[in-house]
Amino acid sequence: MSFDLNTLLSAELHDIKNLMQSLNVCHETLAEQLQGQSQYQDNITSIQLHSQNLNHRLVELLSILKLQNPDFSCGEDEHWLIDTLTPLINEFKQLNNLDITTTFDAEFNGFYDEQLVEIALRNIFTNANRAGATKVNVEIQEFEDASWLIRLTDNGPGFKSEHLNQDSFTPQGAENGLGLYLIEQAIKAHVRAGKEGKMQLSNHESGGAITQLLFP
Repeated sequence: MSFDLNTLLSAELHDIKNLMQSLNVCHETLAEQLQGQSQYQDNITSIQLHSQNLNHRLVELLSILKLQNPDFSCGEDEHWLIDTLTPLINEFKQLNNLDITTTFDAEFNGFYDEQLVEIALRNIFTNANRAGATKVNVEIQEFEDASWLIRLTDNGPGFKSEHLNQDSFTPQGAENGLGLYLIEQAIKAHVRAGKEGKMQLSNHESGGAITQLLFP
């Protein structure tokens, strides 16, 4: 029987993810027990931040394996975008002091894979935060052919020229490298009428970064 490395990695990552979920339950229990004891709150918040980051990294790695599967099909169901965004907005505001605003109709809905879009948005917010941005605005644009895009603009220093000039991204594991690769792959997985989703990067005239996610 041939050795399937991807199957082994997927099984191990799922086991680690289950262990992380148990750790998160322990953290929540400890946080409740120490509620009101201010001397422990910084440590509790730090444990929460690191645990969530590890859990999100596991989800991303599992998603990479899923996207590489030739039989993978993107599960595009109807979602309200504000419902996908709200947990992320609350998390980044609480743990990263990142102010995320939305300037689109809260009733907007679209067909997309919620897990993949959440991975893309999380990486955009993370990249903005690491670059020194303190604010991100999210807006929507719809087109007559039923395609639509999410435009995210931050107040950071903008993208480096090498990122703006790249046609596609590979997982580099360096600054923004893996994040941009994941964003691109998550959006490209959305296909309609033979057209793939696209990620477009640019800089605002005031210096901030603009990331556009185009859904066909």
